[in-house]
Amino acid sequence: MIIRDLRTAELVLLREMLYTARDWRPNGARAGDTALVAEDRGRLVGLVWYRFFTETEHGEGFVDEHTPELAIAVEEEFRRRGIGAALMEAIHDRARRDGVARISLSVDADNPAKRLYVRVGYVDVAPDDDLGRMVLDLPSPSSGADRGLT
Repeated sequence: MIIRDLRTAELVLLREMLYTARDWRPNGARAGDTALVAEDRGRLVGLVWYRFFTETEHGEGFVDEHTPELAIAVEEEFRRRGIGAALMEAIHDRARRDGVARISLSVDADNPAKRLYVRVGYVDVAPDDDLGRMVLDLPSPSSGADRGLT
């Protein structure tokens, strides 16, 4: 499996994955969006992306205008193979290189994916946050901080 940048011709996949990643609207790509795909023998099996939103237009994972919201989706038959974790690590690395200090997401408490988010370092914004928002601080690559991701 390889992880690479999403190609413009693959925006159809992005739209499909937007429906898979609950509560994200398929508005199409725009400036500042960053997306990576997981490809297995030529088949696109997963996608992770983040988008910066504004106070007036945002998803449920919105924290502030400097913190992009992340979404991830993996084709059902490819789940529980480490693809989600690999996508998360890759998008975090990209965000760090691009100077993003923190990233957020929203997840239902009973969604099995929450275990992955906790495992890679996300923490709840607040204990009683009814939107299920979580954040991950991203030390810059030059900080030398070891985050322990595998």
